[in-house]
Amino acid sequence: MKSRTSKMLSLILAILAAIFVTMWLDLFLNNYSISPFSTIYFLEIAVGFTLAIKQLMRPTSQLLLRGGILLLVTIIESLIVLLVGYLQLGTFTGFSWQFVCGLLLINTLFVFSNWHQYSLNLWQFFLAVLIVVWETLAIGWNFDVASTEWNWLIIIGGLNLLITIIAFAHISNSQSWKLATVAGVLFALALVLGKPLYETYKFPRLNSEVLIKLGGFIFFWTIVVALILDFLITKHPRITQTSGYVKIQNWFNNLPHPWLLSSSISFIIFIPAIIALAPGIWSYDTPFQYFSMTHGEWSIGQPIASMFIVYIFVHLIGSQLLHSLSLGIFLLIIVQFLLAALIFGYGLQLLNRWHLPWPIQLLTWGWWSLHITNWTSLAQVNTKDTWSALAATLIMIFLLEMWLDQDRFFHSYGKLFILVLAILIFLTFRNSSRLVLLLFIPLWLILCWKYWKKLIALFAVIGVIFVVFNGPVVQHLPSKNANATTGVRSLSSTGGLKTQIIFGSYVSAGQHFSAADKSLLWTILPKGTPKQYQRFYSPQFADQANLVWQQFYKFYPYIHRGNFQQRRSQMLKRIIIHYPQATLQAILNLNLGWYYPQSTYPSRSGNIYNEVINETKNGPMTKPGVIINNWQWWPGLYQMVYDLEQSGNYSQYPVIASFFDPACWSWILLIILLALISQKSWSALLIAAFAMLQWLCLWAAPVVLARYIYPIFLLLPLLLALIYLRPHTK
Repeated sequence: MKSRTSKMLSLILAILAAIFVTMWLDLFLNNYSISPFSTIYFLEIAVGFTLAIKQLMRPTSQLLLRGGILLLVTIIESLIVLLVGYLQLGTFTGFSWQFVCGLLLINTLFVFSNWHQYSLNLWQFFLAVLIVVWETLAIGWNFDVASTEWNWLIIIGGLNLLITIIAFAHISNSQSWKLATVAGVLFALALVLGKPLYETYKFPRLNSEVLIKLGGFIFFWTIVVALILDFLITKHPRITQTSGYVKIQNWFNNLPHPWLLSSSISFIIFIPAIIALAPGIWSYDTPFQYFSMTHGEWSIGQPIASMFIVYIFVHLIGSQLLHSLSLGIFLLIIVQFLLAALIFGYGLQLLNRWHLPWPIQLLTWGWWSLHITNWTSLAQVNTKDTWSALAATLIMIFLLEMWLDQDRFFHSYGKLFILVLAILIFLTFRNSSRLVLLLFIPLWLILCWKYWKKLIALFAVIGVIFVVFNGPVVQHLPSKNANATTGVRSLSSTGGLKTQIIFGSYVSAGQHFSAADKSLLWTILPKGTPKQYQRFYSPQFADQANLVWQQFYKFYPYIHRGNFQQRRSQMLKRIIIHYPQATLQAILNLNLGWYYPQSTYPSRSGNIYNEVINETKNGPMTKPGVIINNWQWWPGLYQMVYDLEQSGNYSQYPVIASFFDPACWSWILLIILLALISQKSWSALLIAAFAMLQWLCLWAAPVVLARYIYPIFLLLPLLLALIYLRPHTK
């Protein structure tokens, strides 16, 4: 009991220390709360201080000596701060008690750690110090510190030094360092290029500051990712089941229907969200989509399957049967939460049966059940992304089952039938799903080559159903414009990426266009200067350029005559070949939110969570639609959800903000892929490709929105599980 109490006390004190230092740094560093640096430093302090407290609790003869060293080092560092302050201002200035406490905490990590585990030779220590100075300088420039005080540098420098020493002492695997360097370079580029693109939409000029920041970030993130990979791959046996947990696990697996129990628990956890957001989030296209359908117009550019769901629940059941749109919406939302609970419950049951480490199971449970992004996504009546994401999750769970026990899965006709339904939903509810599936089918066949005939038969059945649905069924729906009535956009559609490249490249590099390039450009656009086209171009929102092009069709019909698509494709190729920097700038601007984690929302392009509450999103509707108000059954929880996502308040809380950030989800995805490569788990990589292909398709989306990356959000815990699973596991 004493041991458990001391462990709990150590953990509580460590977390409090981490919160204290995190909040203190947040006072000085701009955008620190939304930066991934805050999460890394928080974890470092929490883990390191837990270990330091354990050393403090051990009565040793060295305790007094170490305490004296701690006091001496803190005094010396404080005098240095006073001296530098005098050199800067010409007078001695005091420093805050927060700084002194933070300094004591950081020094405690060093003095009361097991130094024999982190022994370095003189050359390694000297190299570590040089790297830390470089990193700390780069990080300081990254945050554009608003204060003249610089004592935070000592805190950051101390944390960087501790990370570097541990990495140098523990990681000897060269492959881990090589893979970590890949992530380090990519993460550094994301930060160095993302910041000026977010602020000015332009690449930074190459100068000494940019090079210092790039080098410092490469060192920092290479070291951090190397430690993460080392923990995931070599240290994961430490994350084992306790005897008490094994008893619970065995009891759970021996129940008659463990899946129903886990699903019921998941649904019960969802009840507060259902109550707070009732009748549901009626937002984005849905109000206009519903109005169009009920007025005989189904051709509004959305997947027809998602329109069917809204039409059945809201119109047929809600309006006509129950005489209430709100009740129809509420029933649809309950069905979505129920489907999610069944899928999540089934996934959690399997993770438990496969003896996944309990922290992974706990993390998966929290990610699926408690994350507010999941609540609001499941409460959205805009079913296109919600249903597609749930289908993708079920497909991934089935992929894991196939991987671990192909014979058992392929002899279950019930699961094969459900798999067909999941793939059909995945295909018909998301415009990019066809491309994802076409690219993934060869990998799927490699993964399950023993049953390739069954898979081919399944895909053939799915293809026939899809063609029938997307052809005769869709074409017979009422529409004023038959050409626009398509259930899923063609594979050539890129969600506005083509338009964005053409507009963005001309705006940024139009003055360098050759006469031949301009001549071709004026065959698809009316003549104008780059400055004139700048008002038609929003770097982070492709729909604006698409709308402008539609207006050009009305006022300049000649440009759409003849082989317009061919001319546009030819112009696109010329721009990519002749003006690669302008092309890359346009692409990176449009997709900033997928890779740059230090951006606050609402941004200049809009809020990535702007579908949460419709009635206050854009004010009065500018086109025919139907407004549905929240029932206010739980005003407090409703307001908390509204403030966190709709108002963007999540960006005020360090560490927490990272869990709401799609860019951080993308970084996690890359780290998991590198861990699988390091393990040489090639079959697991085939499964992970299902998520990676979906992420790549995001880069053709017209804008960065959280709902677009919702499938990746749900798949992250299952991808993490791949690191701990092996095909022979039963």
